[in-house]
Amino acid sequence: MKCIYCKNNLKEGKTALTFQMENDRIIVVKDVPALICEECGEESIDIKDSKIVEQLVHKALSDGIKMGFIEYYNAA
Repeated sequence: MKCIYCKNNLKEGKTALTFQMENDRIIVVKDVPALICEECGEESIDIKDSKIVEQLVHKALSDGIKMGFIEYYNAA
């Protein structure tokens, strides 16, 4: 697979996604599987992982967490 920006190769890796929500809430999801461009560093995650991250963040917010880290593999 190629990077959509610089057309170089993508490699499998992990990334952290930060969500800054209303009322100064910040949730970080760590170790999310991603494809990372070897040249420019652009990161992308697939739709399946995106939906899991969305569910994790929603759960954290509904649990009343104002600031926190979620490890993808431990929570998914």
